[in-house]
Amino acid sequence: MKKDIFLAGGCFENTKPYFRQIDSSRRLRMRTFILSSILLSIVLMAIPTMGTAQSLRVIPNQPLGKGKGVHPGRVVLMHNPDMARWDGQHGNWWDEGNIDQEALDHTYTKSLCALLDTKNSKKAWQRLFTHYNLTHGRGKAGYKAGEVIAVKINLNNTFDTKDRDNDIDQSPQALISLLRQLTRDAGVRQQDILLYDASIGFRPRAIPDRIYIPVHQLFPDVRWMSARGSQGVEAAAWVQDAIQYTNPHVELGNALPKAVVEATYLINLALLKGHEIAGITACAKNHFGSIQWPFKEHDKSTVSQFRAEDGAYSALVDLMGCPNLGGKTILYIIDGLYGMQTNVGAPRADRDRWRKLFGGGWSSCYLMSQDPVAIECVCLDMLDAEFGDNLGFSGAPAFPKGSSVNCDNYLKQAALGENALFGSYRPNGVPTGSLGVFEHWNNAHDRQYSRNLEKDEGIELKEIR
Repeated sequence: MKKDIFLAGGCFENTKPYFRQIDSSRRLRMRTFILSSILLSIVLMAIPTMGTAQSLRVIPNQPLGKGKGVHPGRVVLMHNPDMARWDGQHGNWWDEGNIDQEALDHTYTKSLCALLDTKNSKKAWQRLFTHYNLTHGRGKAGYKAGEVIAVKINLNNTFDTKDRDNDIDQSPQALISLLRQLTRDAGVRQQDILLYDASIGFRPRAIPDRIYIPVHQLFPDVRWMSARGSQGVEAAAWVQDAIQYTNPHVELGNALPKAVVEATYLINLALLKGHEIAGITACAKNHFGSIQWPFKEHDKSTVSQFRAEDGAYSALVDLMGCPNLGGKTILYIIDGLYGMQTNVGAPRADRDRWRKLFGGGWSSCYLMSQDPVAIECVCLDMLDAEFGDNLGFSGAPAFPKGSSVNCDNYLKQAALGENALFGSYRPNGVPTGSLGVFEHWNNAHDRQYSRNLEKDEGIELKEIR
């Protein structure tokens, strides 16, 4: 920029002999015009052109908000390259053998124990339930038979029970590992578990047979729910006004599935991927499968923050804080078996192998936390470090690069519980306060947050092998 100003100034100096030959008033008008043109050029040079990639603005180790969980702000990351075995060419990434079930089961156990500092996952689940109940006015109680646990899975690209494409969605192996944990170690009856993705539009989501059949064979009494229902799968019945947004003009829909509203607990099982409009999609945006009309806000700043000013209202925070969704969540899980640059299509070996963070292999990792803000901060730092300006870019002409700009805005607001337009977030009329802790790591090599640097605030990233 300094060089540009210097060159412009030099051009101005070269006009001096000419200016001496004209009258003073005309000279003043011409000088004003030239100076204005120079300033306008400088401003235009500072503004990225449409379609040019822009970067997420990151300030490291500046935590906001208050950490949540038994160990506040703790996020466990386990990278196990044995989990994701697809060669990138033959068959589907979700085929039996392309995800190692034993390695995935092991990852679930180790991650839960690391998150809660326990020797086995049975004690980890006990601690999870007890902590949730203590912090939600339910006394020092564990899980009780008959209490329903809703599990929000991600089937963003599935609209038919016969779907067998290779697009990124939930895998049957991931659900088998989680259900083994819940039924064996947490002591939850199968009939008290609900797996669901229920969004109606822009097209109703479905539970595909490729997931339902193998999981149902092992867990025949587990309940399933989708938008319209299918063989063995409940159709969502909707409860009006089950979610009310801080911004009354939001058009995402105020209804939630009745079975989710009636559930005692919720587990949010999301995927590790960028998003062509929102920059990132993780646990918060996973709840676009819990509401009726997610497509109605995708092109607005309530979701797409790259078009918004810092501090602009985000409907994602209301989803995170709603008493019927984030308010009853006991565990946040990010499935990073095949983490992707974008949210649509299939994993691509040329694009989605993680060369910067994981040595050129698939991401093949899992993240767990009790803190909904902290876990998404870590996901964002990972995705941004790996894909940079390409984060979210799918190649679709309608969505140019740059969706990651400001995509951490909703996380800052969730940490503070406030936005610039409406003040405090009040989903269902209840102020959220801080929903968790926000922070960016120091760098992609050391991956340290404030608690890793022996401070009493911020995020703690606990990496295990």
